[in-house]
Amino acid sequence: MKILPLFLCILLNSCVTGRIATKTGVEEIHFGNGGGFTGEVKEYTLTSESKLLENEKESKKIDSKITFEVFNSAKELKDYQYNKPDNMYSFIEIKTKEKTNRIVWSYGSTDIDEKVIELYSKLILTTK
Repeated sequence: MKILPLFLCILLNSCVTGRIATKTGVEEIHFGNGGGFTGEVKEYTLTSESKLLENEKESKKIDSKITFEVFNSAKELKDYQYNKPDNMYSFIEIKTKEKTNRIVWSYGSTDIDEKVIELYSKLILTTK
């Protein structure tokens, strides 16, 4: 009897994961920051399979509900245009089947849409 709930949980989780890209239209999100004295870039990727990659190597698995929430937020910004890097910058790259949209802003920027900062904050939380 204990096997049935476990099986249902795995089945439901895999269905949610498989539908994230279908429901949101977002296939994956690249994000990170760079610049400064060294020019080093720290880059992460969150996939629709709820995998978090750090510099193209799998880092950890993210809860599919969190991934869905993040991808749903990214869907709203897939056409948002903003490209104002400075010495230190952050970025979000939203990949859909049709295109890739890269949003880049400098540290402390005040004229970027608040939704971008909120999405970036959610993404950074997945790395902790």
